[in-house]
Amino acid sequence: MDLHLLAATGLYALAAVWCTYHQLRGSRSETVAVWWLVAAGWMMQAVPMIRGVMATGGGAGMNLALSLEWSAGMMGLLYLVGWRVVNRETRAAAVLLLPLMVITLGGSQFVNTAVPEVRGVTGPWLIAHLLLSLLAYGLFTIAAVFALMDAFQEHALKSKHLGGVFEMLPPLHALETTLFLMVRMGFLLLTLSIATGAIHAHGVRGVYFAWSHKVVFTLATWGVFGVLLLGRHYQGWRGRKAVRLTLWGYLLLVLAFLGVKFVKEILLNIR
Repeated sequence: MDLHLLAATGLYALAAVWCTYHQLRGSRSETVAVWWLVAAGWMMQAVPMIRGVMATGGGAGMNLALSLEWSAGMMGLLYLVGWRVVNRETRAAAVLLLPLMVITLGGSQFVNTAVPEVRGVTGPWLIAHLLLSLLAYGLFTIAAVFALMDAFQEHALKSKHLGGVFEMLPPLHALETTLFLMVRMGFLLLTLSIATGAIHAHGVRGVYFAWSHKVVFTLATWGVFGVLLLGRHYQGWRGRKAVRLTLWGYLLLVLAFLGVKFVKEILLNIR
């Protein structure tokens, strides 16, 4: 177990506990300390990630454990940036996002997989594809968090069961606005990721798509979020319909990004 990753997980966990405690108390000033805890954890996590890339001469491990590490790192980076851009919404999302980062990074240290296949990341299209994929995954993760908060707030309003958790959430309109902002940006990045991946595949294999479970789930994800954005633009979709499509799209993305690796490496034990 890498001590840097263990320290990063601990810092993320401390940030999650601190954030939740002060959010439930209605405090706002303590979120600055949470931001610095996440920043410190992210820097600790970056050490083994950079070291691994340098050790392989610019290669990238493609197994489940490293995919989880990179996912947690991207979520952390987007949180750090988002806190400075949309402070209130990001602060509220942290109650769910930070524990998810702890689970993701902590889980990566207990996944029993073989030494990862290493690919040389030297082609510009492949580099662009990997970075865009990670960014899209991170944005859709945050969108899914906002969708859950949206569903909770709408349920609380309809049932009139308002409490401390409800009070710490942004207004419903602000949640939906930020949710669709995340979906739009994620959809754009996913589209570019698919395009750059296809160009790279054509240069290496002579075909734009080598059909696989990952490709099918990725295109299905693109289709679901595309339908959601069209429905929002032309029909004004919001509320439960938007929440359900966001969560279904995110589930398909998780299957594409992590699920296929989990089945292959853990269930089928294929190295």
